[in-house]
Amino acid sequence: MRKKIGCLLTALFMSLLVGNSAFAAVNPMEKAVVWALQIAADNRHGYSQGAENATANNPYTGSREGPDYDCSSLVYHALDQAGIPIIAAWQKNPDYYKLYDGKQLTGDADTIWPDLQKIGGFTKYSWAEVKDNLQRGDILCRPEAHVAIYIGDGKTVEARGVNNPKGGEYRTGDQGGEIDCYSAYGRGWTEVYRYTGK
Repeated sequence: MRKKIGCLLTALFMSLLVGNSAFAAVNPMEKAVVWALQIAADNRHGYSQGAENATANNPYTGSREGPDYDCSSLVYHALDQAGIPIIAAWQKNPDYYKLYDGKQLTGDADTIWPDLQKIGGFTKYSWAEVKDNLQRGDILCRPEAHVAIYIGDGKTVEARGVNNPKGGEYRTGDQGGEIDCYSAYGRGWTEVYRYTGK
């Protein structure tokens, strides 16, 4: 529990800020950040790619749509909680049926940008362009592998799995750092998706 105190304090502080200011109305990504930090601070939420994707080497349990999440489903749900209809956009994406026969509620790291394009209001940058000027709420992505949300101060909130530096296990809930705050740097990001307004 101690390891999550930083995320919890940040989540509580930001939820007060969001509740008492017009900031979130200007940038809905603040609501996404706060929601994701609240999930990270709650050990009932861990990492899973869903029991339907379990293998002998990766014996996932439960669902990737809550209470456990994988990297992309955490971002999809955070955006949806902020009023950004990315789940609806994903369900209109041809890959929704082609890849998953319409059975996976949220997309993957490589489908986030096409789905954000359908919604509008986001600009795509290369990591090299903006790595020294990241903004809270930026979505950091390596489309073939991983995605996270930048929370400021050089950190992300993300679902990182059981093989993260803080530990974890293949069961529902967080037994380590499965969903937590991590350094944003040295991670191989290639793209950044920033809310720039409609």
